[in-house]
Amino acid sequence: MISSAITILSAGAALFLTRYSRKPMTRYITVFLAISSVIYLERFVGIAPYGFVIYAFASILASVEPGNSLNLKVRHKTFFVAMGIVIVLLATAQFLEFQQYIPVYVLGLLYCSVLTYFLINDKKKKLRSRYGILLIWTATAIKWIATIF
Repeated sequence: MISSAITILSAGAALFLTRYSRKPMTRYITVFLAISSVIYLERFVGIAPYGFVIYAFASILASVEPGNSLNLKVRHKTFFVAMGIVIVLLATAQFLEFQQYIPVYVLGLLYCSVLTYFLINDKKKKLRSRYGILLIWTATAIKWIATIF
């Protein structure tokens, strides 16, 4: 219940944050990622069991998209690619049904700490156009951290 509320709120806020995006491709990918993060809640059409696969695909697109940005540094691009790879690996683990062997709270804490570091040191607001993507991934990381309890 709480994880669903976190997901819906972050998807709505990410859609609101697309106004900071300068490129249309960034906007489209943010909208696709926001919609794909909510798909697992759908119960009528029957695509909810495949929501994590669609979310993994959207995350790969979101992780590759900053690669052509001249504004971002290499460490930012590496961070985006690493997060996309982690989400795909966890989606594969969920699909193969061995996700209980992976301590995802460690990955969530690592993501939140690195993102906090980047946001504190982002004086020129280079990440501003990708706040929507980062917000959706932060909601995912918070859900991972919540697995401790």
